[in-house]
Amino acid sequence: MCKNMKELQTVSERIFSLEQKKAQKKKEMDELEKEIKMLKNETSSYMKKRQKNELNIAGFTILFTAFARSSFDKDAFIAGESNGAELYRKYSKEIPMERVTVKVAK
Repeated sequence: MCKNMKELQTVSERIFSLEQKKAQKKKEMDELEKEIKMLKNETSSYMKKRQKNELNIAGFTILFTAFARSSFDKDAFIAGESNGAELYRKYSKEIPMERVTVKVAK
């Protein structure tokens, strides 16, 4: 607990400083995530073009997995309806997904 205005000012400045650092780190993390995603897309394109699921390069193992994830419009799907399964199939859509994993080779 602050005993006077001077301590309160010091605490406030410290809070502001830490919030600024946090915002800067978040911005850096967002930029790193964006770069990682771009590089994974590039790797994915290479692996698809060469029809490879696994490659060993310079001490790394690159794994590529293509799969489809089922998704549907939850507003259109009504579980209690007698034709619920039919509605599910009608509004269900397969979303193509790709996963690229890079790990140190054994």
